[in-house]
Amino acid sequence: MLCQTFVFIFITALASVAFCFEQQWVGVTGKVICGDSPAPDTEIKLWNKNIGFDDQLAEVHSDADGNFQISGGEGAIFEMDVHLKIYTKCDRWLPCGRIIDFKIPSSYVTRSSGVNNWYDLGTINLMTHTKDENHKCL
Repeated sequence: MLCQTFVFIFITALASVAFCFEQQWVGVTGKVICGDSPAPDTEIKLWNKNIGFDDQLAEVHSDADGNFQISGGEGAIFEMDVHLKIYTKCDRWLPCGRIIDFKIPSSYVTRSSGVNNWYDLGTINLMTHTKDENHKCL
């Protein structure tokens, strides 16, 4: 009886650890424009913010109409803190581009084998400046 109890506890603990490392997924759709025109070939990345180093989950470029769809995931014990970053030179004459950061709501991050709930970022006009944006110089 003691052996059966030990086996049950061991299997339960092992299943719990395996669940903690289950792949987490997130997906975002949207459109980028610069003024009144689409912003084609805009670089867009998904990041999981961590203490120390951030993990890049995926990278895409917007299509000719400025549309994008990006998804990515990783196995992690803790819930991911996902950010979508848009790298743009829209409305810039300097050699430095802008990095616009959007935090993705945690309700769109799921533990599954793929994206279950896509986050629609909507249409973003890249001429809009935000107080928390960064810059990336050549």
